[in-house]
Amino acid sequence: MPDAGLAADGSIDYFNEWYPVSFTKDLDKSKPHRFVLLDIPLVIWWDPNAKAWRVFEDVCPHRLVPLSEGRVNQAGMLECGYHGWAFSASGRCEVVPQQGKRDTPRACATAYHAAERQGLLFVLPKPLPPALLTKGGTNPDLAAALAMAVAEEARIPLVPELEEPGGKWLSQDVWRDLPYDWSTLMENVLDSSHVPFTHHVSMSNRNVIGAYDLKLTTPLTEEGFDGLWKTGPRAGKLGPQSTTFKAPCFMKHRLDAKGFASLTVVYAVPMRPGKCRLINRNVLRFGNPVPELIFNLLPPWWWHVSSNVLLEDDQVFLHLGEEELARRRANGLSHSQVCYMPSTADTYVVAFNRWLQRFGGGGPFGGADTQFVEALGARLSRQQLLDRYSQHTESCASCQQGLRQIAAVRGAAAAVRTLAGALAIFCAAVAVAAAAVGAPAAALGSLAAPPPAGVLGVLGSALVRCAEAVAGPLDPSGAGQMLRAAAWAALAAGAAAAVAALEGLRQRFYEGVYPPPRNVSAKD
Repeated sequence: MPDAGLAADGSIDYFNEWYPVSFTKDLDKSKPHRFVLLDIPLVIWWDPNAKAWRVFEDVCPHRLVPLSEGRVNQAGMLECGYHGWAFSASGRCEVVPQQGKRDTPRACATAYHAAERQGLLFVLPKPLPPALLTKGGTNPDLAAALAMAVAEEARIPLVPELEEPGGKWLSQDVWRDLPYDWSTLMENVLDSSHVPFTHHVSMSNRNVIGAYDLKLTTPLTEEGFDGLWKTGPRAGKLGPQSTTFKAPCFMKHRLDAKGFASLTVVYAVPMRPGKCRLINRNVLRFGNPVPELIFNLLPPWWWHVSSNVLLEDDQVFLHLGEEELARRRANGLSHSQVCYMPSTADTYVVAFNRWLQRFGGGGPFGGADTQFVEALGARLSRQQLLDRYSQHTESCASCQQGLRQIAAVRGAAAAVRTLAGALAIFCAAVAVAAAAVGAPAAALGSLAAPPPAGVLGVLGSALVRCAEAVAGPLDPSGAGQMLRAAAWAALAAGAAAAVAALEGLRQRFYEGVYPPPRNVSAKD
C-alpha cells in the first residue's frame, strides 16, 4: 500500500503514519504515562489482562482532566484520578461511581491503535470509533477499524537488519525529548558534515574530514530517498556510508567497516511545534566477541547517560537557530533562499527540505509562517536546554532504576567510609596507647602487668584490652596498629573517592555541562 499514508491532495497524511513513542523497556507498567504526539495528548498504559500496551487520548470525557494522573486499578482498567471513572482496553467506560448513563459515545475514552515491534511501541494517531456495543453485543465499526489498523501494521517503519535470523545485531537504544522541531532533528541527523566540528573530542575530530561526495541513489518520492556517501566518515578510513530517509520520521545510516558493521537509526517523532522526541538506535555487529561481551555487560541507563553529551553538543545552537530560520522563512522565502548550501555535503539536507515542500505540506504543523513562529514560543535558557531530568530521566524506567542502584551503592560506600575512618582513628589511638602502656622493647605479655598510674594509663589499658578483644593480640610498640590504621585510612579514602564519583555520576542524570567539549579542548 504505497499511498496509504497520503492525503487526498497527494501530500502525506501525518495522522495516518506510524510513530514510535517509547522503548517498551523504558516504560513502567505500574503507572500510566503521558506523551504528546502531533499535538495530541496521549496516555500510555499497560493492560494487565491482555498483557499489552494501550494508548488513549489523555483526556477524561467527564471533566477533561488528564487520565495519566490516574492509575491502573485492580480490575486492569485505566481509572481517572478525579472522579474514578474507569475505562477498559477499548476505551469503553465501565465504571461511573456517581452513576449515570455509560453506554454513549460521550462517555468513551478516545482510543488509538498501538503495536509493539522491535522493542518499540508504535502508535497510529487515527482515533478508533467509540467502543460501544450494539444490541447483538458487537461493534462492527470498531471491529472494521481495528482490522484496518492491524493491516496497516505492515507499514510500521522498522529496521530490516534487526529482522535478520541469526544476524547478531546489538542495539544501543537512547531517547530524549528535544527542545527543537522534528524537522530540525531530521536535518541534523541527515547532515554528516557537522560531526567532526560539532562533536569534536566527544566522538570525532575536526582535523579529519575528508571528502563529502554525497549523492542520491534513488529519485525523491513521497516515500523518501536513499543516498550514498562514497568516501565515508573519518576521511574514508571506515568505508562508504549509505543513508535511507523513510518519510516522515525514519532515518538510517549504514556503515560496513573492517571488523564491525554499524547502523545509526533515528526516529524524529513530532510532538508539537519546536519539540520532538529523538528515538535513537545505534545498532552494531562485531567480528570480535570481546566488544560484544562488554556491550552486553553495560546496563541500558549507562548508554542513556553517556549519549547525553553528544546530544548536548548541538542542542543550544539548534534550538536558537531554528527560530531564526523560521522567522526568515515566515517572510515567504524558501529554505534554499535563506540558507546558502553550495556543497554536496548538504545533499541530504536539500533533499529532505524538497520532500517537505513537495510531499510533506511543510510539516505536520504547517509551513514556516508567523503562526508557526508564535507556536515555537519563547527561547529557553541554557539551563533549561541542558535539563536532562525533565527531558529524559524523569520518564525513563531504566534511568530511574539506575538512580536507585547508584543511591544504594553510594549509601554502602558512605557507610564503609564512615566505619573505616572510625576504625582508622581507633587503631591509631590504640597504637598510641600501646606505646604508653609498655616500653617499645617490652614483651606482649607485659601488657597483663599492672598499668602505670594515672588517667592516661587507665585509659590506655582499657583501649588496649578493647583492641585485643576486637583485633587480637597487639604489638606493644604500636607499629602493628599504626599499619592497620593506615590500611583503614586508605580504605576510607577509597570509599570517599567512590562516594564522590558516584555523586558525579548521579548528577549526570540531572543536568548537562557547558561549554561543550569542542570548545574547552586544548587540542586544535
